[in-house]
Amino acid sequence: MVVNNIRGAIAAAALALLSLPALAETIDVKIQVRAVDAKFIGSGVGGLNVVIEDAQTGDLLASGEITGATGDTEALMKQGQTRGHAPATPDSASFTASMDIDRPVLARIRIAGPLAVAQSIRHLSVTQWVLPGRDQVDPGVVLQLPGLIVSPVEVTVTDGQLHAGVDVTMICGCPITEGGLWDSNDFSVNASLYREGEKVQTFPLEFTGQTNRFAGKTSAPEPGSYELWISAFESNADNTGAWHQRLEF
Repeated sequence: MVVNNIRGAIAAAALALLSLPALAETIDVKIQVRAVDAKFIGSGVGGLNVVIEDAQTGDLLASGEITGATGDTEALMKQGQTRGHAPATPDSASFTASMDIDRPVLARIRIAGPLAVAQSIRHLSVTQWVLPGRDQVDPGVVLQLPGLIVSPVEVTVTDGQLHAGVDVTMICGCPITEGGLWDSNDFSVNASLYREGEKVQTFPLEFTGQTNRFAGKTSAPEPGSYELWISAFESNADNTGAWHQRLEF
């Protein structure tokens, strides 16, 4: 009788343990975004917003902002990117999310940025399984973001000519120079004028010799409302960027 009671108590205790909710574990996941053909994207171009959610339920798991430096130029751009090679240095731009999970979760990581130039903001997302007890920090999750930043410097009409100038950089803010690591000869920049939805004029913007600066001019069009589009293309990596503005002549 005593034995039966003991067995019953053990069984009841086991059932009670099984009915308890699983204890969540805190894991850390480091998120980094690297520009295609360039370095990490961080504070120099306004950082990036990060949202991490459960891809199956939509529940928010973490959010924050990627900040920090662009990283080690030698390691990122000059050394071989072999398997297992981790070019990120401790100060490389990143956001480390802490999440409490009690089971494997398919996380959707959403990125928006760079935030400093509104017309250059891109959106990127990826899904990644995160597991209880398994940090993903060294290495973390590295996303690749293509693109160029095109920032206006001058749009004026003088002496019957339209002058346009922009600064073009990699999306991480890395500089474009003649003969440099990001060589101006690899970039094509053009301006186009549209009126009532139709292209009426196109002219090139040439590298000026000043870091990042491209400029050009054309004859001013007849009076009216126009839209000016300036586009940039990097032939070395198929990176693109654009900027636009409405004009009245």
